[in-house]
Amino acid sequence: MHSSFISYNCHNATIQIKGKLNSVILDTCTKSNLVFETAISSCEVVNCKRMHIQSTGVCPSFSIDKTDGCLVYLSAEAVAITNFVTSKSSEMNVSWTDEKSGEQKEAPIPEQFVHKLVGGAITSDVSDLYH
Repeated sequence: MHSSFISYNCHNATIQIKGKLNSVILDTCTKSNLVFETAISSCEVVNCKRMHIQSTGVCPSFSIDKTDGCLVYLSAEAVAITNFVTSKSSEMNVSWTDEKSGEQKEAPIPEQFVHKLVGGAITSDVSDLYH
């Protein structure tokens, strides 16, 4: 098992990582592709543009920060356990294979939210644009 993989400032690259690793970090990459099998903790994408990321195994968490254009492909086994933490990012999508139909599905990860003050606390909901 590899400990971690960090890639900085790659452009028009395709990176393939075989085997398990603790985490993956991509920083300031443009128009690049990443394919990895399994990440034990997370895949972090920071300051990137136009990225394609595929986990052929599992990755419990994707962190997407200050990134414009990111498509994440999930394996069938990862769909139920993966979460996304995003901030200051746009044009994010996730793709997976539908269990029932076998078709490839794709959905946007919301980047617009509606916040309200209710009973002394802030509530947040996804904008109606995504429904």
